[in-house]
Amino acid sequence: MKRTLLSLGNSTAVTLPPDLLERLGLHSGDTVEVEATEDGILIRPARALDPEFERALRAVVGRYGNTLRRLAAYDRGDE
Repeated sequence: MKRTLLSLGNSTAVTLPPDLLERLGLHSGDTVEVEATEDGILIRPARALDPEFERALRAVVGRYGNTLRRLAAYDRGDE
């Protein structure tokens, strides 16, 4: 299928037909992963985090959030 690239602010967008979106279970506003491959561009639905991993990550960020922010600031040279 051929699609036309469209200017969207400072970016460029491509539209996807409704039947393809339906087949993939995608809706406007969903997140997709875009990857450059040897053959072209691969667009796929973004993978969700494993719920158990996400809970553990939230616990770590909740407990060490300030330390992580300070480390990031140090890494950027802000501190």
